[in-house]
Amino acid sequence: MNTIDEKKVEVYFWHKITTKGKALLYEHLANLIDWWVTVVDALYSFLEKTNNPKLYKEIQNLLLFIESGDSFSISMKKLPYTFDKKEIAIVEAGESSWTMQRSFSSLARQLHQQEDLKAKVKWALTYPIIILVFLIFALFVIMIYVIPKLRPLFETTWVELPFSTRTLIYTSEFFSNNIVAIIFVIFIWFLALKIYRKSYSWKRVFDDLFLNLPLIWDVYRNYIISQISSNLWLLIWAWIPIIKTLKLTGESSNNAIYIEAMEMIANSVASGNKITQSIENIDPRHKYFTNDFIQMISAWEKTSTINKVCDKISTQYTREVDNSIWILVKWIEPLAIAIAWTFVLWFAFSIFAAVIKITELVG
Repeated sequence: MNTIDEKKVEVYFWHKITTKGKALLYEHLANLIDWWVTVVDALYSFLEKTNNPKLYKEIQNLLLFIESGDSFSISMKKLPYTFDKKEIAIVEAGESSWTMQRSFSSLARQLHQQEDLKAKVKWALTYPIIILVFLIFALFVIMIYVIPKLRPLFETTWVELPFSTRTLIYTSEFFSNNIVAIIFVIFIWFLALKIYRKSYSWKRVFDDLFLNLPLIWDVYRNYIISQISSNLWLLIWAWIPIIKTLKLTGESSNNAIYIEAMEMIANSVASGNKITQSIENIDPRHKYFTNDFIQMISAWEKTSTINKVCDKISTQYTREVDNSIWILVKWIEPLAIAIAWTFVLWFAFSIFAAVIKITELVG
C-alpha cells in the first residue's frame, strides 16, 4: 500500500510551479491511467520523478485530500494557488463522464503549447535584453570609474569644454555622488512593481500598456487569441456550459482586459445574443479580437464544428505569433544596437572633442 513519503522537503520563495511542470504532471497521469493505473498510484509515481520541491509538496497535499475521501477535482479546489479554475473544470468534467485520461491528455497538450509559445517570446527578447544589460553595466563602469579619472585632466586646463563633454562630466558626477541612492531607488521601484503588479488595478494598467506598445502589442494579442481559442476548444470538448466556458476562458488568459471582455461577452450571450454579435458590440473596432477570429467563431456558430474551428484558430494564431516574433526581433535587435552605439558615440565624441580643444590650446 502506498504511503506519503514523510521526508522533509524544503520549499523556498524562489521555488515555483511552472507551466511545464504541470504539463508534465498531466502528461504523466494521462499515460499511466491509459495503462489502467489508478490516479493515486500515478500521483505517487510522479512524486518519485519530480525535482520541484514546491510541486512535490502540493502533490503530497493533493494525495492527502484524495485519500481522505475527496474527488480529484474537489482536492484541486483546495489548492487554488496551484490549479486554476479551467483545469479544475476540465478534470471535473472528466470525472463525471469517465474520461479522466482524455482530460489529463488535453490539459498536458494545451499547457505544452502554452509553454512553447512563452519560450518563443522569451527567445525573441533574450538578445536585446543581453545587449541592454551590458550597456547599463558599461554605463555604470564608465560613469563611476573612467570619467572621474579623466576629470582632473580637463579641470587643469582653462579651456571651455564642448557641451557633450560637459554633459558627460555632469552625468558622471551625478552617478558617482548618488550611486547608493540610485541603487536604492531601483530596488524600491522593482519591489513596488512586483507588489502592485499583483493588485487588479495595477495589473489592468500594465496589461493595457502591453496591448498598446508598438511591435509588442501584435505578438501579445495574437498570443492571447491563440490561448483563448485553445481554451475554448478544451472546455467545450469537456461539455462545460458555454457561459461558464466563456468566463473561464477569460480568466485563463491572465489578462485583465480580456477577462473583462470575456465576462461581458458571457453576460451578453446569457441574454440571448450570439457570441459574434457580443464580440462586435464590445469591440467594434476589432482592437482585441481580430476580424479573422470573429469570422471563424461565426463559422462555428453556423456549422456547430467547434472542435475543428477552434483548433484551426489556435493553429493559425500560433503561426501568427511566430511571424510577429520574427518581425519583433527584426526591429528590436537593430534598435538595441542603435541605443548601444548612441552611447558609445556620445562617449567617444565627448572625449575626442575635449582632447582636440586642449590640443588646440596647447598648440
